[in-house]
Amino acid sequence: MFFAKLHPLLVHFPVALLIAGTLFEFYGKLQKEEATLAAARFNLLLGFWTALAAAVAGILGALSLDVKPKFKTALVLHAEFASATLVLFAAALLVRRFWKGKTGTSLYVILLAAGLTCLLAAGYWGGEMVHRFGVATPRIN
Repeated sequence: MFFAKLHPLLVHFPVALLIAGTLFEFYGKLQKEEATLAAARFNLLLGFWTALAAAVAGILGALSLDVKPKFKTALVLHAEFASATLVLFAAALLVRRFWKGKTGTSLYVILLAAGLTCLLAAGYWGGEMVHRFGVATPRIN
C-alpha cells in the first residue's frame, strides 16, 4: 500500500513538466524562440525520466491494491493511458533526436500532441480513482 500512496505524490511533478514542455515546444516553434525551445526540451527530458519513476511506483502500487469491481475500469484506463503517454513521449524524444527535416518535425509535433492528450486522460482517470472511489486514501468515518 506504500507505493499506492506514494504514486500520487510523485506523479504531479512529471505531469507538470510534460505539459509545460509540450506547450513550450509548440510556442517556441511558432515564435521561433530558441530559449523557449531549450526550456521545452529540458522539461520534456526531465519530465519523461521522472514519469518513469512515477510509473514504477504506480505499477508497484497497483499490485498492492485490493482491486474492487467499482474502480477496476478506472484503474485499467489509467494504466493504459499512462503507458501510452510514456510510449508516445519516448517516441517523440527519439524522433526529435534522430529524425531531422520537415517530416521528422511534423511527426514530433503529432507525437507530442498525442502524448499530451493521453497524459491528460491518464490524469483524469487517476483523479477519478482517488476522488470518486477513494483509492489509497484514508477513510474518515
